[in-house]
Amino acid sequence: MFSTLEKVKRLEQYLAVDNSTVDPVLDTTIDKLLAREQARIVELKTRLQEQCALFEQNYALSSEDFYKQYQAGQMGDETDYVEWAATIEMLANLDKRLALLNMANE
Repeated sequence: MFSTLEKVKRLEQYLAVDNSTVDPVLDTTIDKLLAREQARIVELKTRLQEQCALFEQNYALSSEDFYKQYQAGQMGDETDYVEWAATIEMLANLDKRLALLNMANE
């Protein structure tokens, strides 16, 4: 069983041989897969932003201010704080992934 990355590498090698003969269905399929992944990430980002909004409401603190204080060791290690920080980090990671996907659409 090949990993997704291995499959992509195989596809890249296949296309490198002569991509002028590639079936247009393959190109359309790749576009649809990228769009599907982008939509999935946007949906996940929305849920995580809602989770941050709940933390902000509960603690009367913006996520940005919280994270600065958390990184400086000023917030402690309560479960909510660890979860909030992880949520912020996941959002940052999703932003990076979306930027990469948006580059693929250009």
